[in-house]
Amino acid sequence: MGYVEQLLSKGETIVVRSRQHWVAWLASALTNGFIIVVSVVLGTFLEGFVRGLPSISSDLVDLLSNLVRIAAVLGGLFGAVRFGWDVLQWWAEEYLVTTRRVIQSEGIVNKRTTDSSLEKVNDVVLTQSVFGRILGYGNLEIVTGSDVGVNSLTRLRDPIIFKTAMLDQKAKLGGEYGERAPDEVSDRDVPRLIAELDELRKKGLLSDAEFDEKKAKLLSQL
Repeated sequence: MGYVEQLLSKGETIVVRSRQHWVAWLASALTNGFIIVVSVVLGTFLEGFVRGLPSISSDLVDLLSNLVRIAAVLGGLFGAVRFGWDVLQWWAEEYLVTTRRVIQSEGIVNKRTTDSSLEKVNDVVLTQSVFGRILGYGNLEIVTGSDVGVNSLTRLRDPIIFKTAMLDQKAKLGGEYGERAPDEVSDRDVPRLIAELDELRKKGLLSDAEFDEKKAKLLSQL
């Protein structure tokens, strides 16, 4: 079982699982690739320069040449390890839509998760550049009842699919927990729905005020 799966509450399932588009580590690839190339070119140049010096002994030439090679190898390894670490961080960061919330999980060793209950989501702002529309990525900002973007998902892969799934689950969650039309809820459903709302409140997915409001709506239908 993965780390995120351990965070799911009873009955909660993952609907969509995504992460940042590969363009998120493109800058790292270019930067660290440049470091590797410079290390190789500069090392080759310096070694040739050292071997061309006429006034030093062959032993000193060999020593300096070996030092230059070591420095070039270390520079190349630094760029490769740095790029590998960036890719691992990219892979460890996940964005998920579950049947109850949106979860953002990041970190390789030290994990950090941020989530927004679908009940509290008021709007979702999708921004895509020209390149984003061509390559299939964009930025999503999830706006809650306080009109503050709690989750900002940058360079998200397939953002339209992610947004649609989130809004669909929000609509289903609303229908399941008391926002359906009065004639769709029978008297027998009300106690069960109130119990389910209470479970959400205990798990922190609903505030006390939201619980009281939805409970009052259900009781008014009796």
